Amino acid sequence: MKRRLLLFFVLLVLLVLLLIPGWAAAAGSANEEPVNLMINGQAVQPDVPPLIQNGRTLVPIRVIAEGLGADVKWDEAARTATIKRGGQKLVLTLDSTAALVNGKQVKLDTPPVVRQQRMLLPLRFVAESLGVTVGWNESSRTVIANETPSVLINGKSPSKPLEFYRMGNSLYVSAQAVAEQVGWKDFAWKHPDETVTIDGQQVVPLDRLEKELGGSMTWDKRDNRVEIERLSRFTGAAAEGNSVRIDTTLPVTPAAFVLEGPHRIVLDLPQTELDDDLLAALGSQKADEVGGTDGQNQPDQAGDANQMSPSDKPAAGTLIANIRYSQYSSSPKTVRVVIELNQKSQYNLEYTNDGITVKLTPAATAPGKTGFLIVVDAGHGGHDNGAGGAAGNVEKDFTLAVAKKLAAELKKYPEFQVEMTRTTDVYLTLAQRVAFANDRKADLFISIHANSFTKPTAGGTETFYYNANSEALARIVHRHLQGATKFPDRGVKQTAFYVIKNTKMPAVLTETGFLSNPTENAQLTSPAFQDKVAKALAAAIREYYLTYR
Repeated sequence: MKRRLLLFFVLLVLLVLLLIPGWAAAAGSANEEPVNLMINGQAVQPDVPPLIQNGRTLVPIRVIAEGLGADVKWDEAARTATIKRGGQKLVLTLDSTAALVNGKQVKLDTPPVVRQQRMLLPLRFVAESLGVTVGWNESSRTVIANETPSVLINGKSPSKPLEFYRMGNSLYVSAQAVAEQVGWKDFAWKHPDETVTIDGQQVVPLDRLEKELGGSMTWDKRDNRVEIERLSRFTGAAAEGNSVRIDTTLPVTPAAFVLEGPHRIVLDLPQTELDDDLLAALGSQKADEVGGTDGQNQPDQAGDANQMSPSDKPAAGTLIANIRYSQYSSSPKTVRVVIELNQKSQYNLEYTNDGITVKLTPAATAPGKTGFLIVVDAGHGGHDNGAGGAAGNVEKDFTLAVAKKLAAELKKYPEFQVEMTRTTDVYLTLAQRVAFANDRKADLFISIHANSFTKPTAGGTETFYYNANSEALARIVHRHLQGATKFPDRGVKQTAFYVIKNTKMPAVLTETGFLSNPTENAQLTSPAFQDKVAKALAAAIREYYLTYR
């Protein structure tokens, strides 16, 4: 009897505590992992711990005032906090998702709340509204907020904003984002142990990035200014048989395209300037005067002053008729190289630390059909990495591996004729992929891809088609593919992707899974799993052939 009375008394006390405002919430969050704060590189421990609500981090108003250098005023009667910093003014109301930014009403994902007699505000909203950079490190459960530095790249503002995060005395930034803006899109960071993941992207210390990319990268802490100087110099171009060697002092990834009348390959080297000796050899003609006009369908003008002397022209009988170059643009610095050809040629670009080799082969006529012709397209390639994987891998490697395995499976059937748009790590335009299939009068086209998204939890398999003659193929392919991956089923979708819209035969594009999802990425990078995917695709194509040929 006494035991029952004691149990009743305990339950009564708990019930009373749960009715006290704030106690139940505190009890529910007691087992949650703490949230850490780092502001302007320093760890901050407020008197009231941060709170995560609706996926947003709320911090005490004092953190906003002292950490971000803002002026904060609290109006008890109106239950509002007014925050000023520079020319920005924010007004937030307790327990309300309505806020004012410079007099304009906006809606918050989560409202300000009171905890332990302290008002907590949504940090990311407030910080970003005040021009402060905010990021989230999931592994350490740390919110990082710091003054947004001003940035100059080769003396100019970045073409796209760069996010910098301060941790201690180091400044972190996405290596790939910086590399793209200094002209090296093919750059890949090779030291995963030195990266930190913030808001789903890998960032690296600025001083380490300087060593990998070359050039100069400085951070003026007092003025909070980042200056990146990385300008490659073009030192010459020469024919070597059916190849052209292009010499640069730093690696760059050119924009390349093909023109006719005459046949020529045009390469624009970004963030690159002519070497002083080459510039002097052009005479008094200014760089701006020798440039052409932008656009792949515009003239490639490189300036007659840049033409090679007769003694330096390629020997007769080679594919190369002439090589020209110019300072095509001075803002941004761009060198244009034009390779004139004696006949239509295919090309591959090979990169080294001191230049690019353009390897040429005569364009072959499409081979005659000997059976049911299937074109297997490995998405991306060359300087186009495609999506990035959770382990630092890239899409172009996955697509090529599966495409090769699929081609090998399909060749087991004597009635099938199989060709791949690419068999190595080369770049093909979308138009080239379409022409490859259409010129050969292929009977079926399949383009292999993998997906990515900012949220690492996103996942699944999906299959795309566009033209009506492709729907049956898409549904068969998706059934086999999703059955092999066992990833969430994202369905069959009709979408106007270029390669499946412009091919004349039944065509599908597969997104096997999400490289950004660590769980799916681990399988997508497994050779055994790739074999499974290839066999499923081959079985789907075989079923389609037997049903609809």
